[in-house]
Amino acid sequence: MPELPEVETVARDLERWVAGAPIREASVHWDRTIRHPQPPERFVAEIAGATIGRVTRRAKTVLLHLDDGRVMTVALRMTGALIVAPPGAEPDPYARVVFALSDGRELRYRDVRKFGRIGLWPGGGLRSIGAGRGSRSKRVAEGGRRYRIGEVFSGHGPEPLQRSFTAQRFAERLSRRSAKLKTLLLDQGFTAGVGNIYADEALWRARLHPLRSADSLTAEEVRRLHRAVRRVLRQGIANRGS
Repeated sequence: MPELPEVETVARDLERWVAGAPIREASVHWDRTIRHPQPPERFVAEIAGATIGRVTRRAKTVLLHLDDGRVMTVALRMTGALIVAPPGAEPDPYARVVFALSDGRELRYRDVRKFGRIGLWPGGGLRSIGAGRGSRSKRVAEGGRRYRIGEVFSGHGPEPLQRSFTAQRFAERLSRRSAKLKTLLLDQGFTAGVGNIYADEALWRARLHPLRSADSLTAEEVRRLHRAVRRVLRQGIANRGS
């Protein structure tokens, strides 16, 4: 499953390839790929004519910021991939959503296992790496209730590569939890974007057993783990993922 470095790599590549590209039309070939608040037919109607701006990341999700302020979220999950196909490319049987760009290229969401999800949200209240705080959150209807767009990532923990993710802050969060270290690192509500690969590597570099309880670490062990998490993620990005 793509983790923070893999998703960051996808976001950076996409920004280089499709930033500024108008979306002529979209087609959905697997309805469940489209998550609330839009049903697939509404999603197709509303995305047509939009222009892709910046492409960023939050946790393990790619964010495509549209020119009108809306944000399209793409959660790749296990086998999802975003592929830019040249004009005239052969159809892909595993392309679940296809965005036809005005220059003849296609941005294809390919997903063999069909676990990934795509959403389209009003702007504001959605924080991402490389983006500002945004405006006051808007509300949209989902499942008969009012849904705040800022809640899309409300259950996610801090980003481990942000400056605000300091060793002191990490220590405070660890001290309040008795869960096993690896379990906690994999908890997206504790730290966003870390998965099996980078949790294992960070613990190995920090010389810490994955079954240690988080609140048992010494100050020096916390510093080692904090440094290891950030280093393995940065190296993962430099290597374009695992």
